[in-house]
Amino acid sequence: MNNYFSFPLMGYNIKSRIKNFMIWSIISICLFILIVVMFSNLLNAGLPEFVADMLASMPASVSGSNSGSALPDFKNFGVNFGVCLQLMLIVGCIYASFLGASANTGSRGDNDITFIYSLPVTRMSTVLSSYFAQIVILFFYNIIVFVVSLGVLYSNHKMNYLVKIVFAVLAFLFIEIVYLSVSFLLSTFMNTSSQASSVSAVMVTVTVLFGLVGSMSPALKALEFLSPYKYISVFSIVSGSGGLYFVGIVAGLLIALLCVVISCARYEKIDFLLD
Repeated sequence: MNNYFSFPLMGYNIKSRIKNFMIWSIISICLFILIVVMFSNLLNAGLPEFVADMLASMPASVSGSNSGSALPDFKNFGVNFGVCLQLMLIVGCIYASFLGASANTGSRGDNDITFIYSLPVTRMSTVLSSYFAQIVILFFYNIIVFVVSLGVLYSNHKMNYLVKIVFAVLAFLFIEIVYLSVSFLLSTFMNTSSQASSVSAVMVTVTVLFGLVGSMSPALKALEFLSPYKYISVFSIVSGSGGLYFVGIVAGLLIALLCVVISCARYEKIDFLLD
């Protein structure tokens, strides 16, 4: 078992990130509440009308001839909350990317490496234990998102959306794992956590923009394939306007698996210099 996985090493990785997890969870809760409140205020201020006018002014070849009539009904709670969760997913993707970026580079300090090599573990065990530790952290992070979502449902007397929220949070976790995996791979080519975090932040920003632009314009819909953020539509799950994307699920699984395999191979070739 030590050749592929180590529970002590996994526990060590989780323990070292508890403080960061608590801070990020508090920030995420505040952002979640802020998103819900701000979006409700924007709806009252005439956001749907503004979006409709903006789309109407765009060329039909870019916006699609029926874009104005295809706008969702923002008076529907599922649509409103679906948008809020879709925006909240960006925060989760950023957190997942930072976890992946720091998982490998953060473990190369003298103290961490000394501890790691004091255990009877292989390098592959080091990589996989660290990777699954980040997934456990993401799992508990999404439990917090779920609990906050339940609070929103309860305050709006919409507990009939409970099953949809469960599927939405599972979609959260899946997409975050894809971003975690990509950042985890990128970190094996970086020397410091700050370098890996910077690259990961750029990656999240660019891919989210690809997804948003691709969803707004039929002419640019191919850009969604470059955005794991859009592999499963959290908005569609909550609003009931669509189902799961089978192609996106398969693509996400393949990307995550490929990134982990390459990370293991890359980590085997990294040299660590200890004093």
